[in-house]
Amino acid sequence: MTDAHNTPVPRTAADVLTTGRTALLLWDLQNGLGGQSPQLAELSVVWQRLREAARDAGVLIVRSRHVAPRPELMDPVERWRVTRRTHGENRPEHYMQPGGLDSAFIPGFEPEPYELVVDKGAPSLFHDTEADHRLRAAGVTNLVLAGVATDIGIDFTARHAMALGYFPVVAEDAVGAFTPAAHEAAMTILRSFTFTASSQEIVSIWSTGGAAGLT
Repeated sequence: MTDAHNTPVPRTAADVLTTGRTALLLWDLQNGLGGQSPQLAELSVVWQRLREAARDAGVLIVRSRHVAPRPELMDPVERWRVTRRTHGENRPEHYMQPGGLDSAFIPGFEPEPYELVVDKGAPSLFHDTEADHRLRAAGVTNLVLAGVATDIGIDFTARHAMALGYFPVVAEDAVGAFTPAAHEAAMTILRSFTFTASSQEIVSIWSTGGAAGLT
């Protein structure tokens, strides 16, 4: 199937990953976010597998890093969100501040020099960041999403990516939430508007050069 410009329209995740140029987004692998997932041990194995496969295939690896502003610079909505994340304690000074333990990357997942780190303050890779500019400069058209949380940053970023003209592919066994119910509810919605694939399917495509690796 083609569109009005005779560009092939993908039907499956494999169609997306074997055409165009792909980046892997490892979302919020920080102690206070991904590090709080109940499935951290299982997810860490999958994240590492995807990361190694992307590196070996020359696929751009993108790392989101959530850094909150100083409490006095938070707007009311952000302060409300932080209050919920700090169990109602209303202690924004303890939430994802630069140099803090919770904002540090999970041990073993510190960014490598060749990875693109995008600092952000909202649950979207593209909100008020340089991500879109950097990805377009690298020729990226497709974005594989992995990390935590399925129902927050993964969902927000997938929607925002589509609005900007990227094809998002959610690695189903590489995303997680803070409760099984939240994860399943989010995946039900994500399956309806994004492409999804297992990490093994993605790794298999990358290992055969299908991702048109970025160099």
